Amino acid sequence: MYSIKSKLPVVIVLAFMLSGWFISSCNKGDEEQTISTFLTDRDGLWRLASLRVETLHGDTSKRRDTLNTNCVFNQSFTFKPDGTCTYEDFSCLDQTTNGTWELATTDSVIFRSNMVCKDTTVTGTGRPFAKAQVLNLGQNSLVLQVVRTDTLRKTPLVVLRRRISNYGFIR
Repeated sequence: MYSIKSKLPVVIVLAFMLSGWFISSCNKGDEEQTISTFLTDRDGLWRLASLRVETLHGDTSKRRDTLNTNCVFNQSFTFKPDGTCTYEDFSCLDQTTNGTWELATTDSVIFRSNMVCKDTTVTGTGRPFAKAQVLNLGQNSLVLQVVRTDTLRKTPLVVLRRRISNYGFIR
């Protein structure tokens, strides 16, 4: 017959596993706080290092560009712990734009900002970070991806045009 002594190691291992699972399940709410801390520490200043834009028709890549390669301005994004933000010289235009920011962490980390910036499009202004996905965030790098989708044509089948902008920032 089995004695309690032979089952003791199994019980101890199960107790450790359950306590680890319990502790990790309680820390889920800290994820957004940690991401906010990464964005706002060291004065919250991030400088634009690269902007890569790709245009796709359906799943076919039509154009891939690296923008602002010869911009004379230092474009910078500043995040403050109170939920406000500032973008200087967006789209290589002499301007300072203010707004608010927030994070949503449902399936992925989504960054949202209400700032309206002047740009070089036909409309002349836009909300470039109304909904951006955080692709990478570390102590010294931040990559935001913005995807804009519209319908290119509907007949005979629907072809979607996507413009994917990857903003790479460094400290």
